[in-house]
Amino acid sequence: MVIEALERQTFELLAGKGRRRDFKKGAQIFSHGEPGASLLIVETGRAEVSITTATGQKSILGLVGTGDVIGDIACLDGGPRSADVVAIEPLTGLEVARRDVLQILKEDGDSAILVIMALCQKARNASEMFELKALASGRSRLASCILRLLKDQNGEAGVSRVQVSQSWLGAYAGLTRENVNRQLRMWATDGIAQFEKGAVVVKNLGALEDIALNDGD
Repeated sequence: MVIEALERQTFELLAGKGRRRDFKKGAQIFSHGEPGASLLIVETGRAEVSITTATGQKSILGLVGTGDVIGDIACLDGGPRSADVVAIEPLTGLEVARRDVLQILKEDGDSAILVIMALCQKARNASEMFELKALASGRSRLASCILRLLKDQNGEAGVSRVQVSQSWLGAYAGLTRENVNRQLRMWATDGIAQFEKGAVVVKNLGALEDIALNDGD
């Protein structure tokens, strides 16, 4: 759920009930399986959303940042948290208790509809991620993940940058760090994308989009 999806009045109502929380880099914000007693409106900073399989393999579902609302699904349905959320940089937010969220939505039908629409969009995004990770080609999967991360970023002079490590990108795309490194080196040779100073720099967006659409090797 994103703040822009809510009317300003609804956001102000939620924020007015919130308690400011500060998290250091690496701090656990939400843990998979814990009760969904609240949601968090992110004011500054970024966090990583992930799940860990029974075999201990970590799969990154995405990043959240300023303007995002996290923990909303468990908060609304009263079920357990469906994923782990960890701050990847210092993060501040407003935590709103479930009882306050439900009361606001009960009293304001328009706000309830907007929240439902935002949750539907989140479900669509999750479906897209499952489809993405089902791609047979690791190359297509990696390209699609980079494009997804670039979606809300604006490059300068035709160059776009995603500030992530190769290990993180591998967990996000369902690939090993070695595979990510090898593919980025190949793309660097072709002038498509390369890894430099802790970030993936895309130099030929069109070529990367073509690769993402091609599920072959």
